[in-house]
Amino acid sequence: MLIRRALPGDGAGIARLIVRAAPHFEVKGYPDGEWPEGMVVLVAVDGDAVVGWIEGILDGAYTGPGAPVPPPHGYVLALVVDAAWRRRGVGTGLLDAFVAVAGRSGTRWVFLKPEEGEHVEERVAFFEQAGFSPVHDPAEAWPPMGRRTHEGG
Repeated sequence: MLIRRALPGDGAGIARLIVRAAPHFEVKGYPDGEWPEGMVVLVAVDGDAVVGWIEGILDGAYTGPGAPVPPPHGYVLALVVDAAWRRRGVGTGLLDAFVAVAGRSGTRWVFLKPEEGEHVEERVAFFEQAGFSPVHDPAEAWPPMGRRTHEGG
């Protein structure tokens, strides 16, 4: 398995992964190998197959309380791993790679909001194991979580 920046040729594989593993997400322009300018898109691939995908931005601004550094903040918008590849380091690898890209860009902190609903406790535990810590925000039932990049110490 290899984790790298997504290429336009990965778009159809990303779309298939979304439909198969997270059908509540929109496939957007992925089938055509297109995504919005400024979006960081990384994939985990096994041969030609996309087995994991993460997308996010590096110019976000967490507006709630508790951000340890001023913006810009990285923001993980989506993370999806094929069911057959879960618990094999793919999700953690994608998060680590996104945080590394953010750090190289000068972003010192990355945040995400765990998707609520069924199994939210497991998602929160996974993000904690991947180095993300809850951000105290009394307005949120499930708090946003953040992780400093290498640049942020």
